[in-house]
Amino acid sequence: MTRNPKQPPTPRSAVREVAQTTGSTIIDLKSTYIDPDIEVGPGTVIYPNTTILGRTTIGARCRIGPNAVISDSRIEDEVTVFASVVEGATIERGADVGPFSHLRPGAHLEPGVHIGNFVEVKASRIGAGSRAGHFSYIGDAHVGADVNIGAGTVTCNYDGENKNETVIEDGAFIGSDTMLVAPVRVGRKAATGAGSVVTKDVPDGAKVAGVPARRTTPASNTRKTRNSSPGKPSAKRVKRKRG
Repeated sequence: MTRNPKQPPTPRSAVREVAQTTGSTIIDLKSTYIDPDIEVGPGTVIYPNTTILGRTTIGARCRIGPNAVISDSRIEDEVTVFASVVEGATIERGADVGPFSHLRPGAHLEPGVHIGNFVEVKASRIGAGSRAGHFSYIGDAHVGADVNIGAGTVTCNYDGENKNETVIEDGAFIGSDTMLVAPVRVGRKAATGAGSVVTKDVPDGAKVAGVPARRTTPASNTRKTRNSSPGKPSAKRVKRKRG
């Protein structure tokens, strides 16, 4: 599309140009806002109520929106951004974001990452295939590949004076409602139990749980010790007495 050199480009003309020249599809031109000079790859579909601002590039075969706001970000091919805010972030091929997620400046998602409902990521790199599906905060962190971050996990990065880093190595499993008190490292294929408050580094392959988190007993002894504290009936016995 040839612009009139006497008229500066406008967001409305930019929407028309993207629709006509890039091979992408804009579902609703009236509710879509695109800054001039935005790059969009072929086969990408932009859904209603989407705003794309600043120095943003979007690759091919992406699904953007509805209800997405993207600014100053690089989005590679086959990415989905659904009902989320993306600011100053990089999203590599095949990753998906949303709904209701917030990628803040410095967020970097490697290929195949899943960022789900009510997850905020700031100044963090998340490795290929890792997943954070539900209401979590990941800030000032380096997350390896194939990591599962359970619902309610928080990287507690601010100590009142400084921001500190959390490192989660490849294959780790972070249980729901885990608090990672930075600076802290969770090793390769290590795991944290639900509700853990992790204040010390977790070695590779280790399992920790509790407040503060400690190494758990071997799996073979767990059944014997779980409800056998002296002077306290097991949960099963209490149930029988009440019945």
